[in-house]
Amino acid sequence: MIRVSTFDEVIGSHNKALECRPDDYRSWYRRGNKLRIMGRYYDAVASYEKAIERQPKDYRAWYQRGNALDDLGRYEEAIASYNESLNLYAKDYWVWYWRGHALRKMERFAEALDSYNQALELKPNDYWAFYNRGHVLRELHQFDEAIASYDRAMKIRENDYWCLYWRGDCLRHLGRDKEAIASFNKALKSKPQDFWTWLRRGDALRCLGRFQSAIASYNKALEVQPKDDRALYYKAGCCAKLRKVELAVESLGRAIDLYPEKYLQLARTDAYFDSIRGYQEFEALLQ
Repeated sequence: MIRVSTFDEVIGSHNKALECRPDDYRSWYRRGNKLRIMGRYYDAVASYEKAIERQPKDYRAWYQRGNALDDLGRYEEAIASYNESLNLYAKDYWVWYWRGHALRKMERFAEALDSYNQALELKPNDYWAFYNRGHVLRELHQFDEAIASYDRAMKIRENDYWCLYWRGDCLRHLGRDKEAIASFNKALKSKPQDFWTWLRRGDALRCLGRFQSAIASYNKALEVQPKDDRALYYKAGCCAKLRKVELAVESLGRAIDLYPEKYLQLARTDAYFDSIRGYQEFEALLQ
C-alpha cells in the first residue's frame, strides 16, 4: 500500500510541474487521478476541470470527472460528464457502465438499462454489467428478464450468492415460490449465516403452506438477528396455523414488545391467527 505521505509528495510534484507548465493538461489529469485515489474528490473534480479547459476533447478527463462527481453523490452532474465523454468516444465500456450506475442511483432505471446494454455490447461477458442490469430490470418489474440477467452473470461466476439471492427475490415476485426456495437454498450453501436469505426463504415456505419448514427458516434468521420483528411476527403466524399456541404467543409477544402499535393492530385482523382466537393466552396478549 502506498503511504498517504507518498501521495502528498506526488501531488506536490504535480503542483511544482504545473507552476512551470500550467497549460499541461496531462499533469492536471494525472493530478486529478491521484487526488481521487486519496479521497479528495472536490479537489479531483477541480483538477479534471483544469485539464478539460486545456483539452476539452479528452474523453478520459470527462469520464474521470464523472467518477469523482459520482463519488460525491452528485449523480446528475456525473451523468452529464459521462455524456460528454461518450459524445467524444462512445466505445469505452467503463463510461457506459458507470453512467448506468449513476442513472440507477437517480432511479432512472430505463436509462440505466440502456447504459448497461451498451456496456455489454462492448464487453459481452462482464459479470458486473449483467448483475447490475438484473437489478434495474427488477426495479422495472421485468422479473423474467432480471432472472435471465442474473443467470447470465452466473455463467461467469458460478453459483454467485448475490445473484442467487436476487434471483430468488424475483421468483417470489412472480409467485414461483418453489423455484425461489431452490435459489435461496443454493445461496445458503455459500453464505449459511445470511439473515435475509433465511427470512425470504421462510416467507416463500409460508406462502406454500409449509409452516413447519417456514418456522425452521425463521428460527435460522433469528439466530443471526434475534430481535428482528418481521421474523418473529411471521414465525408467530406459522405457529398459529399449526395451533402451537404457546410458541405463537411467545413469538408474537416479542414482536409486539418491539413495535406495539404495529403488531397489535395487525394481529387483531390477521387471518393467520384465526385458529387461536379465543385462547386465553392469545386474547390476553392483545389487550
